[in-house]
Amino acid sequence: MKISLEWLSDYLPGPLDAQTAAKALTAGGLPVESIEQRGTDSVLDVEVTSNRADCLSYIGIARELSALLDRPLRETVPGPHDSSSPTGQAVSVSIEAVDLCPQYVARVVRGVKVAPSPAWLTRRLECMGSEKKPIRGINNLVDVTNYVMFETGQPLHAFDLDRIEGGRIVVRRARAGEKLVTLDGKERALSPEMLVIADAAKPVALAGVMGGRDSEVRAATTNILLESARFDPLCVRRTARALAMGSESSYRFERGIEPMLPMRASLRAAELILQTAGGELLHGAVAAGAATVGGRNLSLRLSRLYRLLGVEFPTPRVMEALRRLRLAPVLRGDVIGVTVPSDRLDLNIEVDLIEEVARVIGYEQVPVREEIAIRLTPPDPAAGTMAAIFAALSAGGYFEAVTFSFVSDSLARDFAPSAAPLPRVEAEVRKADASLRPSLLPGLLDAARRNQSAGIDDPKLYEIGSVFWNDDAGKIQERRRLGLVGGPDLREVRGVVEAILGKLDANRAVAVIPDAHPGYAAGACGRVEWGGKPIGWIGKIDRRVTEKLSLREPPAAAELELSALLAGAQRVPQLREPARFPAVRRDLSLDLKEETRYEQIAAVVSSAHPQWLEDVEYVGTYRGKRLEKGTKSVTITLVFRSASETLTSEQVEASVQRVIEAAKSALSAQVRN
Repeated sequence: MKISLEWLSDYLPGPLDAQTAAKALTAGGLPVESIEQRGTDSVLDVEVTSNRADCLSYIGIARELSALLDRPLRETVPGPHDSSSPTGQAVSVSIEAVDLCPQYVARVVRGVKVAPSPAWLTRRLECMGSEKKPIRGINNLVDVTNYVMFETGQPLHAFDLDRIEGGRIVVRRARAGEKLVTLDGKERALSPEMLVIADAAKPVALAGVMGGRDSEVRAATTNILLESARFDPLCVRRTARALAMGSESSYRFERGIEPMLPMRASLRAAELILQTAGGELLHGAVAAGAATVGGRNLSLRLSRLYRLLGVEFPTPRVMEALRRLRLAPVLRGDVIGVTVPSDRLDLNIEVDLIEEVARVIGYEQVPVREEIAIRLTPPDPAAGTMAAIFAALSAGGYFEAVTFSFVSDSLARDFAPSAAPLPRVEAEVRKADASLRPSLLPGLLDAARRNQSAGIDDPKLYEIGSVFWNDDAGKIQERRRLGLVGGPDLREVRGVVEAILGKLDANRAVAVIPDAHPGYAAGACGRVEWGGKPIGWIGKIDRRVTEKLSLREPPAAAELELSALLAGAQRVPQLREPARFPAVRRDLSLDLKEETRYEQIAAVVSSAHPQWLEDVEYVGTYRGKRLEKGTKSVTITLVFRSASETLTSEQVEASVQRVIEAAKSALSAQVRN
């Protein structure tokens, strides 16, 4: 925000140079980005953080400098002369959307004369602009509303009262199909999520964003209705973004307006209108809604302040800092009670007060020690396990993804673990796709689709995150999981899962038991067991799901319980002596009945107890020519190794024959040459 020192002097009596003000504001958390000289005036460009809405005004900045520099503050106290004519005879105000507009204040000024603004007013407004966004005077009425906005932080709007049909103001949600031509001359299509200011027939302004052209102040305007209100920050932000029409007004409403400000700013604007445009201010204001009266009470423990800052400031010094911040401190033992002014919307908890004390006293007052004590904490075992998981995924070519915790309505039931409804946020927060995800896979599949659309075939993605569902008692269950989506080759995804589990505990058996699970294709899904305990699922994604997402073909995917991986990790290093003699590999192709599962083949090989067998590897399955109907050919690799000698072909062949005989006996298998 631009701050003119000449204008600022209205509220901070006495000399104040630009460098002193800039240094104080920067040290107090409001960095001054530049100082521009404009004639005899200096203009500071102050960066205001999003939580300090009170500093989007001259009075707010003056209050800050008053506290930081311990200087007296002179605030403008409006005092317009009301007529005896009651405002209520001229206009009525009603609020239909109280949740979006908690307070609305209207004042009526009759007999005004629209003319150019006085030189001092025009000059001060121009200093608020820049080369890219200049601010120029329009007329005395519009300029006063802008001036008061910059002075107090309260946006205002002046309507031509004679163009308000029925003398009635209604604050309501827009209706479907309504349109409004705004002050910039553009016609805006409105939606029911937007808040409008309407008269008896139609919308006349977008609440908090911009007024309408039909009710704007013109050269012939003689009677005005002055609006000062508070609007819901989220509603204003959504409207401004949806219509791409942010303004100085919406910028302030989006950050929150002090509850007591609308009435005070309305009086100030009325006073300046009488000075610059004449006219008669009708007695009183028509107000709807209510302002929050009184400040919030907070407590600050001195022990907590000392512990957090690491330095014991004298109690009188702490009390003085709080006094300069207008917090009315009262000391009771070790606790200081304060009353937060209504303009400090950012002060809500004890640590906020501690930050304020540090700002005012000065961070440079915190002593710098030549030595610091560092307390070493033991390594977190879970962190080591996570590092091993990440390493295995990276080695497999997988990239981490972060997806939304919501699932699209079209996919929600495809992955739901039960018939119970999924947890869902309120419609006011999110209307569509509002269910919390029961699985990580919908988000990963959507991310895979986006990658395919960008020309990346078969992207490999993983995510670690929370999933949610309701149990039979209606209680929300939340679990952390590892999900991964790869290419169409199920063996590749299984290999990555086995690599992860092998890194965590190489001695624990891994098995995939055929089973069914929501989201996976029938007959192409298995339950992953680790050491005999189920830890997740693996398989090909159901084609119905991939068709909804327009994926080229069903990818393979897996989802594992993270708690099981952390609990089962072997954190004691396991050493194994490197093999001294080479391995001998033999491929074996067996013709089997179609219903024979691979786990049956592995069990038969193990039961044969072939001497020197080290491992069994799956190679592939063939179905086609030269095979009888209802049969398939499964090829496996038998790996043999001796710990004491190099094996001969004769020794290996004897062990292979034992496997063949066992397969023929147990599975009615035939050996293919």
